Amino acid sequence: MHAYRISETRDLTQIRAYLMRDPDYAAYALGDLEPPLSDSARWFIASQGDRIEGLALVYSGLTPAVLFLMGSRPALRALLAHGVGPDEVLCLARPELEPTLARFYRLGNVHPMYRMRVTARSFQPVEALDGSLPPPARLDETRAGDIRRLLREAALADGRDWHDVAFDPSMMRDGYYYGIYAGGSPDAPLIAAAGTHFVARQAGIAALGNVVVHPRQRNRGLGSRVSSIVTASLLGDGIERVVLNVWQSNKPAIHIYQKLGYEVVGSFIEVPARRRSG
Repeated sequence: MHAYRISETRDLTQIRAYLMRDPDYAAYALGDLEPPLSDSARWFIASQGDRIEGLALVYSGLTPAVLFLMGSRPALRALLAHGVGPDEVLCLARPELEPTLARFYRLGNVHPMYRMRVTARSFQPVEALDGSLPPPARLDETRAGDIRRLLREAALADGRDWHDVAFDPSMMRDGYYYGIYAGGSPDAPLIAAAGTHFVARQAGIAALGNVVVHPRQRNRGLGSRVSSIVTASLLGDGIERVVLNVWQSNKPAIHIYQKLGYEVVGSFIEVPARRRSG
């Protein structure tokens, strides 16, 4: 029988030390330790004595809120039984935790995900396959509408819910969003883009995200090109590891990232969940 003390903590040094036991799996959580993301993060732990056995991060900066879980199954079961977080969440957890999640939540579609990572040593930059394409241009927040339109068009073509796309214009403030406009003119449609979900300079970690290519412009090397320049910019600015999330079923995207030097370093599940009543 396991007895755990459940508590909310603001001891960021303690949290960071625990997350650094598996920095690849915990990469996004490490990002949430740093401003401005830390303003939307709450941390709950299941401990025995002075030792953390399980951790739950509730990040309210997205809708629905994100529930990230790390630790032993008994400890995480205790945290979930305690009722941390809102009733509706997007759960991120190890695959083996799915049965435990199902005890406390009604689960939506479970998406098996890969976490991929690249470092300066493994990075392989690529150039455009189509010589007629203009080079990627840096995008600032004034171009957020262009990215939203492109993400919406791609989601519609892929049969995905636009609201599942994790993009907020504030993500552009770190300065790592790049895009390619048709004909090279910013007055023309944006046909490819990539950027970051977060940049955590203290941890030396950033997450490549929102890589998108217009459905009619695919198979021209655009995704590789914009992903490459974002990755190169991050590594060139001293970020030690760049990570990303990708559906395990998205073989074309995985192939693109592998060509850039990204490697699979772990798996997890992403699943919308609503807490069971009673």
